[in-house]
Amino acid sequence: MQFLEYHPRFTGNPDAPYAVLPAPYERTTCFAHGTVEAPAAILRASELVELFDEELKIAPDLAVQTLPVVDCRDGSDADALGRIEKAALAVVRKGRFCMAFGGEHTVTFPLVKAARAAAGPLSVLQIDAHTDLRDSYKGKCLSHACVMRRVKELGVPVTHVGIRSLSREEFELIERERLPVFWARPIVQARDDVWIDTIVATLGQNVYVSVDVDGLDPSYAPGTGTPEPGGLSWYHVTSLLRRVCAERRVVAADIVEVIPSPAMPISEYLAARLAVKLMIYHKFPAVGVPQTLSAHHV
Repeated sequence: MQFLEYHPRFTGNPDAPYAVLPAPYERTTCFAHGTVEAPAAILRASELVELFDEELKIAPDLAVQTLPVVDCRDGSDADALGRIEKAALAVVRKGRFCMAFGGEHTVTFPLVKAARAAAGPLSVLQIDAHTDLRDSYKGKCLSHACVMRRVKELGVPVTHVGIRSLSREEFELIERERLPVFWARPIVQARDDVWIDTIVATLGQNVYVSVDVDGLDPSYAPGTGTPEPGGLSWYHVTSLLRRVCAERRVVAADIVEVIPSPAMPISEYLAARLAVKLMIYHKFPAVGVPQTLSAHHV
């Protein structure tokens, strides 16, 4: 199965500038399960994504290699995460853009390690309903609920966007260390794009983007393990990503926590479309970037 199958000349090309990495890792999910099926579902959904981008008014002609699925079932947690890191590093060390599909959010840890090894100093833009800053959860120090705590311990700063659910432990850490957290409510209620300016200002030159689909409101992405009401819209997320790609160097990304639903494949299609959008913004960072476009503009 390939990403954007209508580009067969690129799907196996190791020199294509973009590469999709399926990483079906699911070992610590705590509510709904099924993220292990997400990479395959997102690849299937990508067949329906149009070649023409209605926002930029261009046909991007993306060259995207689809990588082999990482074995996330065998061995220990460390073994599986190590295989994800190795697969990603083989892409990003050549200066290629790696778009990974989880799986649960834990996959971001090895992916960030690979991106940092290739790109040097890095900051992470996390779009999520949760901060994922617990020190441990259900006896594990590396899980979907702790992944950004582990990333932070690598010395990689994280900007958290769309947050609307967290533990007291996480809130106290945010307050104590004055971490850059952008709550969903002010963004959703904003009447201008000042929030985007503020977020971009927190990011370094090299950026890794991690999108947990529960960062969007469940009306946009109902298929996820821990849906939270009051989330971001499609236009909030794409407006932010467009500006980040225009003003920073995005080196890699992931989209995680999708739970496919054959009866209602909304979330997996959103993930596929968002992946394409991010690649387009990355390839054409300066095409008609709006200066004052409202995040609510449709």
